[in-house]
Amino acid sequence: MKAAEGLFSHNPVFVAGMAVTPAVAVSVTFDGAYTYAAMFSLVTFISLVLASFLPRRIPYALRIVLYSIIAAIIYIPVYKTVETRFAALSSLGVLLPMIATDEFVVSVSETRFFRRKRGGMIADVFFHILGFDIAVILMGLMREVLSSGELAGNMIGVKPVMPILSSPAGGFILIGLTAALIRKLC
Repeated sequence: MKAAEGLFSHNPVFVAGMAVTPAVAVSVTFDGAYTYAAMFSLVTFISLVLASFLPRRIPYALRIVLYSIIAAIIYIPVYKTVETRFAALSSLGVLLPMIATDEFVVSVSETRFFRRKRGGMIADVFFHILGFDIAVILMGLMREVLSSGELAGNMIGVKPVMPILSSPAGGFILIGLTAALIRKLC
């Protein structure tokens, strides 16, 4: 299924290299990664579905701006809806509102998603978002366990073996190694 390419062979983080910096920044802990993935999924999916209804006759530069405006408008009620459910929300700072200008919204929408019929586009968006979520959550899980021996802030009996993974450099190294492994396997 071509739409499912976003899970592995075209994974947005590990293969396409999209959103690598936010992925590194939010995936220091499982809670941070899970929280960001939830916000990213809701804002991006709803925004792209709504943006797909904009007429193609609107000039390209204006459409891109409108995509970000739609995402910014969607961001506010999504944030208000989830703010009491995720403890890590406040720790993600400026990375959260930047979802409205993420590559999915401003460029991949035009170069990949909106070139398809709406049904195929929605499936493609869903699988790319799911691929992003899997990558970020997996990174958060591995980084927290391997760097601190904790999971969701609770000791799990694993001795910290790579404290460097809690640093940005460790996040980039882990993404690079995982990307190489996925490219080798896919």
